[in-house]
Parts: sequence; C-alpha cells; structure tokens
Amino acid sequence: MVEVQKFKFDLLALRVLENEHQYLSYLMEEWHTIVLAFERDVYTAEEGREALKTLRKLIVDFIEPLKNHMEKEEAYLFPMLAQYVGDEQGPVQATEEEHDEIDAYIGHFLHHTLGDFSHFKMEEMKKIVHDAAEAFEVLTIHFVKEESILFPMVNNMLRIEEQDKLYEQLYTPII
Repeated sequence: MVEVQKFKFDLLALRVLENEHQYLSYLMEEWHTIVLAFERDVYTAEEGREALKTLRKLIVDFIEPLKNHMEKEEAYLFPMLAQYVGDEQGPVQATEEEHDEIDAYIGHFLHHTLGDFSHFKMEEMKKIVHDAAEAFEVLTIHFVKEESILFPMVNNMLRIEEQDKLYEQLYTPII
C-alpha cells in the first residue's frame, strides 16, 4: 500500500518546500540503501566497487534537484525571513551553514570517487562512503529543522503579501 504524505502547513509556499523535501528524501533513500549495505559489510570488494559506482551515479543525479532546492531557499526564503529574525546568527545562519556542510560532504565523496577506483580495497570504500552517510544524516536533520523551526516562523511572521510573493518565487521546478 502506498503511503500518502500529508502536508504540515496550509501556506502554499511552505507546501512547495515540503513537497521538495519529500521528493529529495525519496531520492536520498535510493542511495542511502547502498550506504547502509556498506556499513553492514554486505558487499565483497568487487560488489563494493560496483555499488560505489551506482552510489556515485545516484548522488550525481541527486545534486541538481538538491542544488535547485537550496538555491531557492537561499535566494527567497532566507532573505525574507531574515528581515524579521536577522541572518548573522540564529536559525537562518545555521540553516545556511548546513547547506555548506551538505555541499562539503557530497563534494568530498565525489572527489574521492572521481576516476578509476577499481583498485580500492573495502576499507577505502567504506571510508569514502562515510561522506555519503554524513550527507544523508545532515540532510535528514536539516529537513526536520526547517520544517519544525523555519517554516513555522515563516507561517507566523510573514504578512499575507509576503507569503504570496514567496509562493510565486518558490513555485518553480527543481528537476
């Protein structure tokens, strides 16, 4: 039976972001399965190299929608919210820093999987895959924080005109 995701917010701008979180989480689950298999020592070295190749492809495919989502937040959501809560400290700055942390983990993983890794031993692969595991963890917590801290602030602080403008700005595809 397919589970239907419910929206937490009635505000259309927030529904756009929630929907993107759900889509990104779906994509993350595809590659996180491989990460978990590495952590559980499921693969032989040869299987691990094939799994690493698949993991890299899934993460490369994941980057565009993730970047598009984060760029929309940074261009529209954060500045609008920062008018009320500032951006030199607090939730807006913390969220932007998490974006940088996510980029760093994914970038580090991609850097180490660039080129030929047919000579990698299992321990090397597990070490590299750890970056993907960290990216997954930070992203998962990041989505929860946005939906439990930032989104309620947007819902409660922005005026109707600002909410409508934000919706118009955010209502663009990430794929």
